[in-house]
Amino acid sequence: MRAVLDTNVIVSATLIRGGNEDRILRAWEHGAFDLVLSPEILDEIGRVLAYDRLRRLRWVTDEKIVTLLEALALGSLLVPGRVRVEASRDPEDNKFLAAALEGRAGYVVTGDRDLLDLDLYRGVRMIRPGAFLRLLAKGKHR
Repeated sequence: MRAVLDTNVIVSATLIRGGNEDRILRAWEHGAFDLVLSPEILDEIGRVLAYDRLRRLRWVTDEKIVTLLEALALGSLLVPGRVRVEASRDPEDNKFLAAALEGRAGYVVTGDRDLLDLDLYRGVRMIRPGAFLRLLAKGKHR
């Protein structure tokens, strides 16, 4: 199974130890699903994780953030980012849809209402982190 994780999912994993988002990241690290990212998403993740206000709230050290970013870059299916999409009310969210299409992902895991309201876009299901964890636990991919 392939999935795109919205930036908010990865950021939340660094803020809430043991939360759904942290569990999703650990599941990916253990090979439960293939993570699809684009350079644009990876850049956004790195930029957001460096925000001072978030750095003070994270349970993850700066060194672990560097390790996480390296793991994301090396361990994900990094698509070139050539596909363009205009479907979300928030244009900043279109990169997640585009990566999912380009990487043939079945899911975009997100807490973002603009994406969740789409529900299904060209075969890609928008899904909350808790629901995605339940899918992983059941071994269901569609």
